[in-house]
Amino acid sequence: MGNDQNATHAIQTALINFDDKHKKFIIEEALEKFKELSNCMNGLCLIKKVIVACAKFPDLMPKLMSKMVEHSMELAQNPYGNYAIQVALETFSTEECRPLLGSFKGKYAQLSMLKFSSNAVEKCIEKADLQLRNEIITEIISSDKFLILMKNSYGNYVIQKVLSIAEGEMKVSVGVAIQDSICHLTDKKLKAKWAQILNKSS
Repeated sequence: MGNDQNATHAIQTALINFDDKHKKFIIEEALEKFKELSNCMNGLCLIKKVIVACAKFPDLMPKLMSKMVEHSMELAQNPYGNYAIQVALETFSTEECRPLLGSFKGKYAQLSMLKFSSNAVEKCIEKADLQLRNEIITEIISSDKFLILMKNSYGNYVIQKVLSIAEGEMKVSVGVAIQDSICHLTDKKLKAKWAQILNKSS
C-alpha cells in the first residue's frame, strides 16, 4: 500500500491527523516493510514521515534503529534509501544514531566512492561526536583506497568534507594524508586542485 502514490498520500495524512494510538499502529506496520518502502520513491515519502514521527514515540525507536542497522548498507547505496538514513541522522541525537553510525564501520571508504552513499557518509561525519568522527576520519585516510577517493567523482567531496570538519591533530593528519598522496596523482589539473584545497585549509 505504501508503494502506491495515492495510498501513500492517504497514509501520510492519517499519520498527521490520527490520534497517537492509531499513529503508532501505522508506524509499526510501516516498520514491518521498512526496507521495501525506503527503497522506492513513493514509499520513501511515507518512511520519512514515519522516521520523524518515531521521535515522539521513544518505545518505537529500538525497532526503527534495528531496521535501519539491518539494512544500512543497502539503504545507503539506494537512490531513495540513502535519504531515509539522512533523515534519521537529521532527526535523532548522536547517541540515538550511534548504532547506525557504527553499522558502516570498516565500509566508510567504500561507501564514499558511490554516488548515493557518499552523501550518507558526509551526513555521518557531520552527525558523529568528536571521538566517533575521528574514528571515521582515521578509517578513511588510512584506507588503501584513499588515492582512489581523491580521484573519484564522489569520494573527493567526502575528503573535502573530512578536511573541513576535522579538528586539531586530526586535521593535521588529514592534511598529511592528502599531501603524501598528491605526488602519486598523474593528472596535473587534479594535482593543482588538491594543492589549492590544501593551501586554503591551512
